[in-house]
Amino acid sequence: MFDSGMLHVMNVAAYDLNHLRALHFLLDEAHVARAARRLGITPAAASNALRRLRADFDDPLLVRSGRALVRTPRAEQLRAPAREVLAAAERLFEVGTAFDPATDVGDFVLTTSDRVAELLLPALDALLRERAPRATLLMRTVTVDVAAHLREHGGVAIVPRVARERGLRGEDLFVDEFVCLMRRGHPLSRGPWTLARYAAAEHVVVAPLDSLRRAAGDELLAAHGLSRRVTRLVTSFSLVAPLLVASDRISTLPRSFALAQVRAQGLVVRALPVPLPPIQMQLVWDPAHDADPRGLWLRAVVREVANATRARLPQQPKARAHHSKGRDPARGARATHGRPRSVDHR
Repeated sequence: MFDSGMLHVMNVAAYDLNHLRALHFLLDEAHVARAARRLGITPAAASNALRRLRADFDDPLLVRSGRALVRTPRAEQLRAPAREVLAAAERLFEVGTAFDPATDVGDFVLTTSDRVAELLLPALDALLRERAPRATLLMRTVTVDVAAHLREHGGVAIVPRVARERGLRGEDLFVDEFVCLMRRGHPLSRGPWTLARYAAAEHVVVAPLDSLRRAAGDELLAAHGLSRRVTRLVTSFSLVAPLLVASDRISTLPRSFALAQVRAQGLVVRALPVPLPPIQMQLVWDPAHDADPRGLWLRAVVREVANATRARLPQQPKARAHHSKGRDPARGARATHGRPRSVDHR
């Protein structure tokens, strides 16, 4: 029985750092077997550690809810301090220790969208195989709170500048533009290309965290008294193409991803009726890891990969539609007819 009201005093000077490691991994995983794997011990030893920690903090910490373990309120309070103290202890032993990627056996963590991962992963994988052959690349797509993930796990993320969260360090990495993607033979792949026709189509929108339904182009449309018909909202770029190939839906996507889908899926890219501001992608990390040699090395490698990849990207097709002076583009002002300009994918 745990007395949550009892003042529990602990002798910090005599506290075993191994208990702190166990506390961090048990609270992080909320799962005894997974925590045991990360600690390099048996599940039985992890269960014993949990019993000791429950006595240390006079709290059950993890309680059963159905078939899963969930953190108590006290455990939620302890998560961040445990992580910070353990990170500080690790930095203490890293001071003065040279980092050698050739012998490193740790994890390099990169968080980004699946479309940026698809763009950069081949070159990044090749560089890591060559320069850090014993390390593990842990690539996560943006389905998590990026700032919290970077604070807890380190590593880097690649996100749009507008989506960069407060408190993170960042630097510009590459620029991408928006284009419109649709199936071959789509009614909108030819003929007048106006904001009104664009808005009236059914749209597929990508929202990685399933929380932002407004996306690129909505403010522009609103300024002309228009809005899009969003009929499909997906959390992954990889889900877009299947929703376009057999329907009359369209999607507004970054050029680098859209052109890859043209090659793989036989879709058509058309420049938007009115250009949108480009997307500035940034490399971001938590400032607590500014001087971490592993983080510095990873940022340099990602920068190198982005520079090389950017040089190989095909140029964006130019918008061929234009509007007569004084005419509202939403009312179908003068536009180019015919099929969209072909794109050289070599």
